[in-house]
Amino acid sequence: MADNAVHEVLRYGRGDEVRIYSFHVIPGGTELWRVTQRPGEPDEAVMESSFTRPLEAAQFLEEVTRALIAGGWRPR
Repeated sequence: MADNAVHEVLRYGRGDEVRIYSFHVIPGGTELWRVTQRPGEPDEAVMESSFTRPLEAAQFLEEVTRALIAGGWRPR
């Protein structure tokens, strides 16, 4: 992976709201960003976490997926 690359890893929706999770590759690791999209509103971006090891990132992403499903979010 090249530095500064962005890779979408999850896209979930609930009602008319969509959450998009992306890994941003940075020097020395990866950041997980969440963008929330709502009709008629500007997108909201939040850095959820940063990682230096792939296993940490994978485990965190699994937790996020479980939490989304438990909260009524569905894959889009």
